[in-house]
Amino acid sequence: MKIFVIAGRLIRQIAGDKRTLVVMLIAPMLIMSLLYFLLGNGVSIAKIDIVSDDYVASDAMLDIADVTLVSTEQEAIDRLNDGMSDGYIFDDQFVVEGSDPSLTALSKRAFMQYAQEKNFANMPPQFAAQSKDMMQMPDVVYYHGSADFDQFDFLAASMMGFIIFFLVFLLAGIAFLRERISGTLDRILVSSLRRSHLVAGYFLGFGVFAALQTVVIQMFLTYVLKIHTGTNVPLVMLINLTIAGTSLAMGTLFSAFARNEFQLFQFIPIVIIPQMMFCGLISLRETPQWVQYLSKIFPLTYGADALRNVMLRGAGFGDVLSDLLIMLGFTVLFFTLNIQVLKKYRSL
Repeated sequence: MKIFVIAGRLIRQIAGDKRTLVVMLIAPMLIMSLLYFLLGNGVSIAKIDIVSDDYVASDAMLDIADVTLVSTEQEAIDRLNDGMSDGYIFDDQFVVEGSDPSLTALSKRAFMQYAQEKNFANMPPQFAAQSKDMMQMPDVVYYHGSADFDQFDFLAASMMGFIIFFLVFLLAGIAFLRERISGTLDRILVSSLRRSHLVAGYFLGFGVFAALQTVVIQMFLTYVLKIHTGTNVPLVMLINLTIAGTSLAMGTLFSAFARNEFQLFQFIPIVIIPQMMFCGLISLRETPQWVQYLSKIFPLTYGADALRNVMLRGAGFGDVLSDLLIMLGFTVLFFTLNIQVLKKYRSL
């Protein structure tokens, strides 16, 4: 009988917590729906530009590549830099973007098919088939990256950003929550201190440890795990610190809506998991357009994009400035919302 009393009390407690019910029932369906759209259409063909006015792609070529004809090599390079193609063919030169090994492999298949069609077009079918079997992969020029890149090198940039974002979110959220639970925040609010000064003080205080955590994570990934970070390590650090700042502001904001650590963790399926899905760990190239638009509302989308551009493509500060400014905009937004949320503790 006592067992049923305890079980009944627990059921009533959970049933009365609407947030817990949402996390238990609604959040899994949202996450699985996103995964359905993200993983349901994997990248199966490469986007290849061919500098030519009269090339006609064969059915075999179209099965493995989305071919676009361009007029000049410079146009092909521009499209490569804009992410509109994975590689291009100019005369006998085969150029691959090179930062994503999976797309590099697909591009090489297309290059091989093109070379076979060109070299054996006028050869009798029986001899052409034998020659194709013996043909080696043509030399490939890597516009970014190198043949030594593996899939972990490509994913490491996104993983670095996500790990920093996730851990700083927990650090800030739990620390600020404990300030409220212990009554420290209420005692500070009794004073004449302005809300903006209070939020700024907490932001700077937590920021010291968030920055320290960020430095340790980057140093470990770079010098212990030996992931490829490019040559501009200070810029990578700046991007990671910007990600940490945005996560810090977000963590303190969401902690204001939690009464305990358990309720704070309930935000993870809603706040953190979507960041992971849209930060580049899963390709969005073949997803519906609305999914790609949805990714733009998450700060880590821009942070991970900046990390990939610097670590894998050798981008400079000017190339990632827009991503940094957008993340700073998110930080200012969360900072401002933090100030407004404190109105429920004290009206100024």
